[in-house]
Amino acid sequence: MLLPLFIILPLIVGIFMLLMNNQKPQKWFGAVVSSILVGLFFYLTCGQKEMSYQIDWFSFNGIKTFFALDGTGLGGLMLLLANLVYAGLFIYIGSSDQKYSNSFYGLLLIALAGLNGVFLAQDLILFYFFWEIVLIPIYFLIGVWGKGEEKIQANMTFFLYTIFGSMFMLAGIIYIGFNLKPISFLLSDVQQVTTEYFSTNTFLGLLFLIAFVIKIPIFPFHTWQPTAYKTSPTPVTVVLSALMAKMGLFAIVQWFLGLFPAISELFDYFLYIAVFGLIYASLIALSTTNIKKIVAYSSIAHLALIFVALFTRNEIGTEGAYFQMFSHGLVVLGLWLIVDVLEREYKVTDINSIKGLATVNPTLAILFMVFALANMALPLTSSFIGEFMMLNALFIYNPVLAVFACLGVILSAVYTLRLGGAILFGEVTNIDLNYRSKDTSGVTIIIALVALLVIFLGIYPTPVFEIIAR
Repeated sequence: MLLPLFIILPLIVGIFMLLMNNQKPQKWFGAVVSSILVGLFFYLTCGQKEMSYQIDWFSFNGIKTFFALDGTGLGGLMLLLANLVYAGLFIYIGSSDQKYSNSFYGLLLIALAGLNGVFLAQDLILFYFFWEIVLIPIYFLIGVWGKGEEKIQANMTFFLYTIFGSMFMLAGIIYIGFNLKPISFLLSDVQQVTTEYFSTNTFLGLLFLIAFVIKIPIFPFHTWQPTAYKTSPTPVTVVLSALMAKMGLFAIVQWFLGLFPAISELFDYFLYIAVFGLIYASLIALSTTNIKKIVAYSSIAHLALIFVALFTRNEIGTEGAYFQMFSHGLVVLGLWLIVDVLEREYKVTDINSIKGLATVNPTLAILFMVFALANMALPLTSSFIGEFMMLNALFIYNPVLAVFACLGVILSAVYTLRLGGAILFGEVTNIDLNYRSKDTSGVTIIIALVALLVIFLGIYPTPVFEIIAR
C-alpha cells in the first residue's frame, strides 16, 4: 500500500507548489519530499516489506489494464537513484543563493512523480502514461527557465524527438492491443504473445527500440541532447542526464528485452552503430572547448557502453550495466553541480575561461578531480566496478566491439584530464582572489557527500548488488 506514495506524494506537492507560484519560494519542499521517499525506500527494503501493488484500472479493446507497480530488481534500484538524486539536487539548491519560483520546483516534483512511475510500472499502458507525463514538465522547465538564445530551438528539438519516438511506441502498443490481444497489458501477459510473435516479425520490436534509444540517447538519435543540456538550467540538466537517460536504458531492459527476449541478429548491427557513436561522442568531447558540451558528449559515450553491455547475453555484463546505471547517475550529478558552481562563481563557460582554480579553491578542485577520476572509471570509484564488468562481458561476446569500447575508455581519460588540467592548474587567470562566495560551505558539503558515496560504492558495491538481486 505504501508503494503508490512514490508517485502520489511528489505529484500532490508539485501541484500545490504550482498553485502558490506568486508566494515566497519554498525551495526546501522538494528536499523534504525526496528525502522522505528515500527513507521510505529503505524502510520497505530493509524491513522486507511488500514491494508490489496492483488494482484494476480500465479496459482497452476488451483487454484489462492495471495500476500495477513493482519496486524490486532494476526498477527498485532506479527508484532509489531518482529520489536520491532529487534529494541531493534540492538540498544543493536550498544551500545556494539560486532563486527559482515555486512553479519551477513544482514542475520538478511532477517530473519526479513521472520518473518514479516509469520505474515502478508493470503495465504497458501505465508505463506509457508515465513515460509521457515526464515530458510535459521538462518541456516547460527548459522553455521558461532555459538560458541563451538557443533555448527555444533546443526545447523544440527535444520535444519533437521525444514525441516522435513516443508515437512509434504508441503504434506498437496499439498493434499489440488490436492484433496480438493479450489477456491484459501486464508485462507477464504481454510477454506471452510478443515472445512467439517476435520470431517472425522484428518490426514490432523496432517500434519500441526507436522510442527508447532517443531517450537515452544513442547515435544517431543524440543530436537533441548537447544543446538541450547546454541551454537548460542546471537542475533540469541533472534530471535529463542522471535520470531521463536511465528511463531509456531501463525501458530497454524491462520493455524491449522483456517483451522480445529472442533478439534478432538484426540488432547486432545496432551495437556496432552504438559503439561508433561512443567513439564519435568521445572525439567531439575531445575537440570542443565548451564545458557543458564536454560533459554532455561524455555522457553520450558512457550511456552507449551501458546500452551495448545490456545486449551481451551475459550475467556479468547485465549486472555491470545495472550497477553502472546507478553509478553514472551519481557521477553526473556531482559533475553538473560542480559545473554549476564554476558557472555561477567564476563565470566559467569553456576551458579557456579561467586557470589556476586549485590555487584559489583547493576544496572544489579536489571534489572536481574525484568526479573526473570516476568519469575515467579509475579503481576505488563506483564507475570502475560496472565498467570492468561490462568490458569483461563485451570481450566474451564480441572482441571487436570490446576493443572499440576500450578505445572509448582511453579517450574519456584524455578529454577529462584535458578539462581538469585546463581550469585547475597553471597561473591564476580571470579569478578574483578577494572574492568569497556566500553559499560555498553548504554547497561544498552536499557535493562532498555525493563524492564520498561514489568512493564508498567503489570500495564496497555490495548494497547495490543486493538491491538488484531482490
